[in-house]
Parts: sequence; structure tokens; C-alpha cells
Amino acid sequence: MLNVMHHVTSRPSYVEAYRLMREGALYLIIASLIIGVGGMMLISSFFPALLTRQLRPSAIWGLLIGLVILEIIGGIIWLIGAWGKFIPGARRLGELNPEFGTASTLIYIGLFWGIILMIIGVLLLVVIVGFFIIIVAIILLILGYVGVIILGFKLHDLEKNTLYLVAAILFIIGIFVPILSFIAWIILYIALGESIRKAEIAPPTPPTTPPTLPPL
Repeated sequence: MLNVMHHVTSRPSYVEAYRLMREGALYLIIASLIIGVGGMMLISSFFPALLTRQLRPSAIWGLLIGLVILEIIGGIIWLIGAWGKFIPGARRLGELNPEFGTASTLIYIGLFWGIILMIIGVLLLVVIVGFFIIIVAIILLILGYVGVIILGFKLHDLEKNTLYLVAAILFIIGIFVPILSFIAWIILYIALGESIRKAEIAPPTPPTTPPTLPPL
């Protein structure tokens, strides 16, 4: 009974957290597209050109610089979505409900610091240390995704929306098949929108009136 009362009376605060996470998810979807395109071009264009030497060195360097700039743009958008929106929303949920505390901490450590190291690693890609930094960044990002997975399961328990469960499962598989993580962000974005709409149309909690005393 107490859990139900907490869920109803704290609804406006949950909506605030949901909105932040939903806006963040949109930024992360856009950033994932940009970073994914840059990564595919790196694999399909830069490395073959470097190995086969079909392009002049100046053209190869130009391609590398262009890809680095593309990845930096994606990383900046990711940081805006993660640091400015999604992480604050998750931390807000952690403040409202202790069950989200672990997920919030993992998301902060993994997504924020992971993408920062990824940017540094890409910048240092021309030297061997860049690859080691990227490996550490990937480990941190996986840790962040573990937090997102826990968040999805917790939101499913709280909201009873199957989309959260589907998103969490896709995030798990997405650790090994990255395209599924991209789909999971889209599903999470949709699920958060449904939770916001459900909260907005829910009838307000009627005010409690003090009991009337019988006449003397």
C-alpha cells in the first residue's frame, strides 16, 4: 500500500525524470548514427586504403582527419544527451526511488567517462596508445550499458510496460550485436513517451480532508 501511495504522489517528479531521459535517449540515438557511420567508414574505407596504398598519403590523412572530426561530433552529441539529459534523469530516479541507485551510478560512470575516453582514444588513434584507451573506453561503456539494462528492468517493474523489458533484453544482446543497442534506445525512447503520456492523463490525487468531529 505504501509503495502504491509513493508511486502516485511522486508522479510529477517521475515525469520530470522520464522527460530528461527521453530527451537524452533522442540525442544518443542521433549520436549513435553518426558514430556508427564513422566507424563503418573507418573499417570499409580508411584501413583498406592504408593497407593497399591505393590513395596518396595526403588523401589518406585527409580521410583520417575527416573521420576523426565525424567521431568527435558524434561524441559531443553523445555527451550532451548523456551528461545533460539522460544521466540527470536517471539520477533523479535514484533520488526518488533507492531501487534505481545502482543503475544510476553505473550509468554515470560508464556512459560519461566511457565516451570521454573514447574521444581521447580516437584523437590518439595515430599512435598505439590510442587503441589501448579505446579498449578501456569500451569496457566503461559496457559498464554503463549494464546500468541501462538494470534501469530497463526496474522501469518495467515500476511501469508494467513490456517495452522496457524488451529494451533491456536488446541492450543485453546489443553488447555483442551493437545494432540491437541502437534499436533498444529507440524502444526506450518510445516507452518513456508512453509513461509520460500515461502520467499526464492520470487523474490527480484528491486532497485529503481532515475528519470532522461529531457535534458536542
